[in-house]
Amino acid sequence: TFLSFNFIMLYGLVLADLFIYAIVWQQILKHLPLVTAYANKAITVIWGLVWGKLIFKENITIYNIVGSIVIIIGIYMVVSENEN
Repeated sequence: TFLSFNFIMLYGLVLADLFIYAIVWQQILKHLPLVTAYANKAITVIWGLVWGKLIFKENITIYNIVGSIVIIIGIYMVVSENEN
């Protein structure tokens, strides 16, 4: 229920996770070019497939794989174009 002990603990965990994410993201921006950093954020689609399969036992279809490949190719094109 709302404002139960479990709710407050999980909410605090989410806030801590967001805080850590913000710190790590700032460090990434400090060490990588902006285009490279933002282009690689799209890799979360791949991690979504992996964790969905491992944790939630979701099915991975051929469309998921093709979409992931398209995203990886797009990331490669953006990053390699920026390096030239």
